[in-house]
Amino acid sequence: MMQKLILIIGLLVATNILFAQGKREQMREKVEVKIEEYKDRLDLSDDQVADLKAMRESMKPELEAIRKDESMKRSEKMRAHADIIEKQEEEMAKILNDDQLTELEIIKKEVRENVKKRKDRRRDRRGDGR
Repeated sequence: MMQKLILIIGLLVATNILFAQGKREQMREKVEVKIEEYKDRLDLSDDQVADLKAMRESMKPELEAIRKDESMKRSEKMRAHADIIEKQEEEMAKILNDDQLTELEIIKKEVRENVKKRKDRRRDRRGDGR
């Protein structure tokens, strides 16, 4: 009986790990699609796209280290993540021209509004009014 229980728990853990890896892959693909989508909207050159992708790749290890660091409190992780995003913003300002930066701010605002709408819809479906 105990062996079956251990086997079932092991299978559940393995399933969760595979599911999480699948989610990460989906997010990576989503980011690639977004870059291509924004390429047209921001009128990015191929060099700018390459620079943005390289910048993003260079920051991945830092973000991953923060995510995996279990010694940090959640608030510390959020602050460290925000610092990296701030650094990313500074790098983007070096890659994009003024018109592209202005359009990027419009895109960010649209994304924030869409996220808020999704949260509101989810909250309305739950009916909890939080």
